[in-house]
Amino acid sequence: MNIPLAQHTPPELDRLIASFESKVFKSITEPARAAIIKFLMLNGRADISTIASHLPQDRSVISRHLNMMAEAGILIAAKETRHMYYSLNCRAFLDEFERITQEIRECMAVCCPPE
Repeated sequence: MNIPLAQHTPPELDRLIASFESKVFKSITEPARAAIIKFLMLNGRADISTIASHLPQDRSVISRHLNMMAEAGILIAAKETRHMYYSLNCRAFLDEFERITQEIRECMAVCCPPE
């Protein structure tokens, strides 16, 4: 959905908008990818067969999601023999949340100053 923006947005808002369009943010807001994150948080490192066996999507769909999330840096992919294992990159995941939270704070200070 394209939301019309003011002609001159504050730089804080520009950064926040960019964050909402980042691969990491898209990873955590798409239901299937959120389910993968939850699975890995609860079960730890796993291969695609194990992950796919606990989710309703086809293995090929899960594979695409895993690749996108690894590319975004929130998953670590490690190949062992013929299997690829995935785990949550906890530091990168937390750092990205903290960065977005800080951008929200900065944006709110401009958009919604205290009364």
